[in-house]
Amino acid sequence: MSEVASLAPPRVPVTIVTGFLGAGKTSVLNHVLTSSHGRRIAVVVNDFGRINIDAELLQKSDGDVVALANGCICCSLSESLIAGVARLVRQDSPPEQIIVETSGVSDPLDVARAFTDPELQRFAPLDGIVTVVDCELAPTLEGDMLRLASRQVIAADIVLLNKCDLVDEAERMRASRWVNALSPHVRPLQVEHGRVPIDLVLGMGGATQSGSAVDSEPPGHHQHEATFDTFTYESMVPLHVQRLHDCLSQLPKTIFRAKGIVNLLEKPGYPVVLQSTGKRATLTVGQPWAGREPRTQIVFIGTRGGVDGDWIEGQLIEPHFGSTGRSKARASTRDKREEP
Repeated sequence: MSEVASLAPPRVPVTIVTGFLGAGKTSVLNHVLTSSHGRRIAVVVNDFGRINIDAELLQKSDGDVVALANGCICCSLSESLIAGVARLVRQDSPPEQIIVETSGVSDPLDVARAFTDPELQRFAPLDGIVTVVDCELAPTLEGDMLRLASRQVIAADIVLLNKCDLVDEAERMRASRWVNALSPHVRPLQVEHGRVPIDLVLGMGGATQSGSAVDSEPPGHHQHEATFDTFTYESMVPLHVQRLHDCLSQLPKTIFRAKGIVNLLEKPGYPVVLQSTGKRATLTVGQPWAGREPRTQIVFIGTRGGVDGDWIEGQLIEPHFGSTGRSKARASTRDKREEP
């Protein structure tokens, strides 16, 4: 805890934004960062894969961004989380608020426990936990995925039912009942595209519910690192949109999430943001590369043993490049992770 010992005032409240894979956490964060609230906000972004795609997708703000990748801040990267928050608070011009965006496989109760350290509480108190829920997909989860998503809801001070525009009223009510069955005290707020009232997320004033949940709920024992796997596809070769479409449409059910930056042959000069959850996928054209080297970087997340990197490569690598194409494209690298 030496990182914390030398901290100086002022107190900077911390908000945790959590939610299962593909729920829309980055959309919520981008909405907060680009809204006219006049506050200097720093962000700590955690991604389970080797490349922190979420940090790449954040829109510019006046604050700082600390990216933590290739692990989870509720276990293997917990010390990095504390050190990152400590560095932000002790800056000459510290932020007024810190938002921690967890990976989709994080247990927010375990993340919140990092902020129960008495020394850290003096300078970076936990202000609250916001859980983002995918209206359509959350009630359909099963097994380990359901248990993790449930803990994310149980931890919440505020639950955002996101992507309400994609479902009908019956599905929205189904999602609300699912949340209330887990956490009766929470009134789910229906939102679209992560557009949440800013004052609802910032300045919650002490996280009374999340604090009691941290005390009452047993630790999650970090089972998610034994449950989930990732694979990162990288290429310098422009990708045909049809090949990407065919790959995404054939993804097995063991892959829940794909996200990244794509160098599409059909959109030369522009990076294209890919967001895919289940069978839903969107492509959004970004700002010009502007001197950046065009490349494709896509992270796939799924169950342990359910993410076949060789199959993904076979789907995405252009056939006419053959074996030399793999070398030229720097095609893919399987994420290396120590077995738990």
